[in-house]
Amino acid sequence: SYTAMTAEIKSNRDLLTSKDSGATDLFTKYSTQLSQVQVEIDSLKEEHDAISKQITTKFGLEMDKWCGECKGGWGKCDARVEYLRSTYGNNVILSKVDIMKEGLCVKS
Repeated sequence: SYTAMTAEIKSNRDLLTSKDSGATDLFTKYSTQLSQVQVEIDSLKEEHDAISKQITTKFGLEMDKWCGECKGGWGKCDARVEYLRSTYGNNVILSKVDIMKEGLCVKS
């Protein structure tokens, strides 16, 4: 909840501004977590790039040309993809591919 988050932020801020060794421990903990998350982000980016390359090869579509903001008969394309994901569990990338194959939501 919002209250819990603000309490944790205040607690962490207090620890970081104190001369206590707890601040050093907290900094080390968060630095380690940040490093782990960055490795995960890098891995996901590589996977995303590989999938985008496969889509370009298989369908002749370039995923970096996805607009997301133009309007089809359903509203903005990003909203349509989110609707398909949340309502039917559709894969986000495949939903984008289906829309783009129809010539919609493609930047020129």
